[in-house]
Amino acid sequence: MFRRLLARISAPQAAPPWGMGAALSTLVAAFAALVLGSTVAQLLFANAQWVVLAGWTLGAALAAVFVWFTRRTPAERSALRLGELNAPLFLLLLVGLALALTLDVISLRAASQFLPDPELLSLYRQPLEVFSLVMALIFMAVALPVADELVFRGVILPALRAAVGPWPGYVTAALAYAVFHLLAYPPLTSDFDGLWYGLLLPFVGGLIFGAVRLHTGSTRAAIVTHAAFGLFAVVKLLTLAR
Repeated sequence: MFRRLLARISAPQAAPPWGMGAALSTLVAAFAALVLGSTVAQLLFANAQWVVLAGWTLGAALAAVFVWFTRRTPAERSALRLGELNAPLFLLLLVGLALALTLDVISLRAASQFLPDPELLSLYRQPLEVFSLVMALIFMAVALPVADELVFRGVILPALRAAVGPWPGYVTAALAYAVFHLLAYPPLTSDFDGLWYGLLLPFVGGLIFGAVRLHTGSTRAAIVTHAAFGLFAVVKLLTLAR
């Protein structure tokens, strides 16, 4: 299986019906969508505990809509690889949870403190309201996986692999994903722990989701795997809140 995965990553692929210009504009639009969503949420729900997550959920939804309506020709929709799953849903969820747990164990060794994912820091060290937990689940297990995978594995990954080569494109897409997350969801600290949770773990996550996309040939599979990571992150937040 591992050899097959390496072969899939190494194999050249046909260029998608969009270039690096479209990929870069999608990245910029995704970041702008987060800013817009956060601004709207602050205006509407300024004092709510879940206001940050509400803004990011709206931003993720806007980013997903942007991809869907800018990649609307049959050839573009096909290149997004959103067709049927090529692997059982339960297996993808199980693999995602296992990988998330593995990275968490590594974090216990690598970092000096055990922290929630940066996307959930707004709920850290305070009593959780029920709606805050619901919003965390919606964002981490639905909105964020859909938006991230459409933008990074649906649009950016194939464009980079076609432009600079299979392996460089695969690694660069994961790095772009990590830097995006560092800027969009700042970590709690600016020391090594912040670097670990804010940049290095997202980079590894980008490699994992990219590998799922390339191994299965399905962006939908990457979305499901990412959703498993999101579910695990919410459970971890609950354990840290106790």
